[in-house]
Amino acid sequence: MVIEFPSITHLDLTEQTYHFLKDRILKREISPGDKISVEEIARGLRVSRTPVVNALKMLESDGLVEILPRRGTFVTHLKTRDVAELFEIRLIIELHAADQIFLEGKINLFLDAIERPLSQMQSAISDDAYVDYDAFINGDRDLHMNLVRFLNNRRLILIYSDLNVHMQVARAHYLDTVENALQAQREHEAMLSSIKAKDLNALKKALTDHITNVRGRILTMLEERGGNL
Repeated sequence: MVIEFPSITHLDLTEQTYHFLKDRILKREISPGDKISVEEIARGLRVSRTPVVNALKMLESDGLVEILPRRGTFVTHLKTRDVAELFEIRLIIELHAADQIFLEGKINLFLDAIERPLSQMQSAISDDAYVDYDAFINGDRDLHMNLVRFLNNRRLILIYSDLNVHMQVARAHYLDTVENALQAQREHEAMLSSIKAKDLNALKKALTDHITNVRGRILTMLEERGGNL
């Protein structure tokens, strides 16, 4: 495992170390099953062991690493059942959010909120291929996160944010094999069209189709690779 280290300022060292490690896990530079050496990270970032240990505890709370006594810290594997359950919870929360947006008359506000992530995803696709897959999944994350934020429910937003970390890991590890560019674009356009038409049933169908399709593709590849990510 070869890791490139940035220089960091000596403010909020635990937080910066946490974001450094989380970013490397999401970008697949540290893979599931890899052992994370506290000494190596501390040496690379030029910090003491304390912020590294504290950052790893935060990552354990996220479910991204597992700290095993006398063995060390390892990046968590996701199993088929984990992914299926994550997407099931995601769908329940997003369908509830869609209901609330229509119930509270916030459709136009939501359209404004998703304009930037939709544009980002569009720019990341060209001729049925991904120009920048990381930009695409980040835009996709922001679009769906904006949907959930309209619930104005802090606990549900925190639950969804935790889910989203694992879903990004699942999708990022398969790069552009996870979903076809044109199909992803069509699914998001169906969501946008239903919102503009102020058709709640169509939006919920589009959300269900999109989330179910992504889940299905990831589960298929997980099964092909032994059921572990």
